[in-house]
Amino acid sequence: MTPNDPLQSSYHGVPPGTRLNGIYEIEAVIGAGGMGEVYKCREIQTGSLVAVKMLLPDMVDNEAALALFRREAAALHNLPHDAIVRYFLFTVEPVLQRPYLAMEFVNGRSLSNMLDEGPLTFEALIKLMRRVASGLEAAHEHGIIHRDVSPDNIIVPLDDVKRAKIIDFGIARSTQMGDKTIIGSGFAGKDNYASPEQVGLYGNEVTAKSDVYSLGLVLFHALTGQKLDMGGSQFQLVEKRRRVPDLGALDMRIRPLLEQMLQPDPALRPTMAEVANWRPTGSAQTPDAPLYGFDPLRRPESAAPSSQDRMPPTVRSRRSLWLGAGAVAVLLLLGGSGYAFYKLVWTAPGGAALPPPPKLAGTMSPPKVEPAGPQPGRQEPVKLPVPPTVTSSPAPDGPGRVERIRKYVAQYTGGDCFFVLPVAVSQNAAVIEGFGASTAPFDTFDKAFRREQGFEASVGVRQVTQAQCPAVKFLSQVGSDQARAPRVTLSATELKAGETLNGTIENFANRVVELLMVSDRGEVQSLSYLLKPGIDSLSFTLPTGGANGPQLLLVVATPQVLDSLRQPRPTAADTFFLQALSEAQRNKVTIIAAARYVLLTN
Repeated sequence: MTPNDPLQSSYHGVPPGTRLNGIYEIEAVIGAGGMGEVYKCREIQTGSLVAVKMLLPDMVDNEAALALFRREAAALHNLPHDAIVRYFLFTVEPVLQRPYLAMEFVNGRSLSNMLDEGPLTFEALIKLMRRVASGLEAAHEHGIIHRDVSPDNIIVPLDDVKRAKIIDFGIARSTQMGDKTIIGSGFAGKDNYASPEQVGLYGNEVTAKSDVYSLGLVLFHALTGQKLDMGGSQFQLVEKRRRVPDLGALDMRIRPLLEQMLQPDPALRPTMAEVANWRPTGSAQTPDAPLYGFDPLRRPESAAPSSQDRMPPTVRSRRSLWLGAGAVAVLLLLGGSGYAFYKLVWTAPGGAALPPPPKLAGTMSPPKVEPAGPQPGRQEPVKLPVPPTVTSSPAPDGPGRVERIRKYVAQYTGGDCFFVLPVAVSQNAAVIEGFGASTAPFDTFDKAFRREQGFEASVGVRQVTQAQCPAVKFLSQVGSDQARAPRVTLSATELKAGETLNGTIENFANRVVELLMVSDRGEVQSLSYLLKPGIDSLSFTLPTGGANGPQLLLVVATPQVLDSLRQPRPTAADTFFLQALSEAQRNKVTIIAAARYVLLTN
C-alpha cells in the first residue's frame, strides 16, 4: 500500500516493543496485505533477527486463512534447504490471540524487482537456475509442490543469484486439493507463470512438473527482461498453453532446455532434478556450430563452474536499500503483488476457533520507492509487446467495506448454474469459491468484481456436470450465511473409485442435519443414515464404490425435519430440490446448506 491508497485500512498494526510469547520482540512493521502483515522482530535471548508473518485481527477466526498458515508451516517444517527460506515456529500469541509464523529474515529483494532494471547475463541465469531448481527438487522429493513459482517468489540477497531463496509456500500442495479451474490473476499460481494443468488442461492434475513449466517461464523472463505473454482471459490462458510458446531469438545455448520445460504435456517435461543438473554447451554467437550434439537433459559427468559464470558486481540503488532491509518479508506476505495475503485454499482442514482479538488501530505503509537506473552487468532487455493494463475503480473504504464485499458476492447473479461463496474477505483481498458447469460466467464475475471493488479476487471454480446444475441453483436460492452454515471437513477431495471418504460436520447447533450426495448423473441420494453423533459434531464414512466423475456433497441444516430431504430412493436433482424448497416455503422453514466437491477417478 502507499500512503494515498484508497483501500488503506484503519488498522495500524502491533506496536514496536510488543513481545510475542516471550520469544520475539517486534521492532517494526515491514508490510501488510489483505489478510495479514509482516514484522521485523528480534529473538529476545539471542538478538537474532527474524521475520514474523501474522494474521490480521479480523482474520483470526477465518478457517481458510488459518488452514493456509498451517499448510505453510507443515510443508516447510522438515524441509531444510539453503535455497528455501527457513521457518522456525508456528503458534498463537496468547495475549493478542493471533496466530503467527516466525521465519528467516533475509536481506534481499525479489527477482521481479531486479528484472525491472534489466535482464540477467547468461552466466548469472545459469547460476540462478541451478540454485532455484535444486531447492524445488528438494521440495519435490518431500512430496511438496510449490504451485506459484514466479519472480515475485524468488528473493536474491544482495543481488547475488547464487544465494537466491524461494519463498511463499502458503499454497504449496502436499495433499489433494479440490479446485480444478481457477479464474483471475489472483489464483493459486500467478496466471502468467501458471502451467497448462493449472488452467484446466491435462486433467487438471498439478504435479511437480507444473513447477518445471513455471520455472521455464521465469528463466525466459530473467534472460530476456520481458515476460512471455501467457496471460489474458480464461480462454486465452488455456489456448496459449496448448503448444510450446514462441521463444523468439532466445540464446541457443539454453533454448533446447526451455523448449523441453515448456512442453504442454507434463509427461514430456524434464524433472526438476534434471533441470538442476543441466549444463549448457555450444555458443550463442555461432548458430552453425554443433549446438545440438548433446542431450539437454543429460546429467554431466563433471561440470565445474568457470570464472565467466560469476555475476558482475552491481551498484545498489536507493530502491534496493529499502527493499534489502525487509523486502523478503513483505513478499512472503504479499506474494509480490500486494492484492492478497494468500492466494487460494478450499476445503482445507479447519482449526479451533480463537477468542476475539483486542481492538487495535491502522496500517503502516512501506516507504515510497524510486525507480532505479540500469546496473552494470545487465543486458538490454528484449522488447516484447506489452499487454494493455486494466484500470479499476476501487470501492470506498470504511468499517463496512468487508460486509459490502460479501453482500456484492451474495447478490451477484451469473445464471441458473452459478453459485459463488466468499470464503475469506478483508478490505482488499477476497478468496471466493464457485460452483458451475461453465467457466465463462466466472470470468465475467471476475472482471465485474475487479471493476467494482478495485482489486483482484481469488476465484476457484469447481466445474459440475449439467445434470448437477439443479443442486447449484438450490445453493444460490438458499443463500450463503457462512456464520450459520454447517462446517464440513473431508479427508480428501479427490479419490480413486473404491476408496473411502471420511468427513466431519460441525457448527449445526440444535438443527436437523441431512447429508446428501448429488452424482455426476444428477441423482440425489440421502446419506443421513451414515451420520454418527459425537461431541458437538457428526462424522461419516462413505465408501465410494465404482462411481466416477465429480460428486457434490451437500450438508443441509434445518430447524425441523423436512420429509422431502429424506427420500428413500435416488431422485432426479431438479425434482428433489424443487420439492425441498416447496416444503420449506409451506412450513416457513429456513434452509442453510454447505457444499463440498469430490472428484472420483478410475
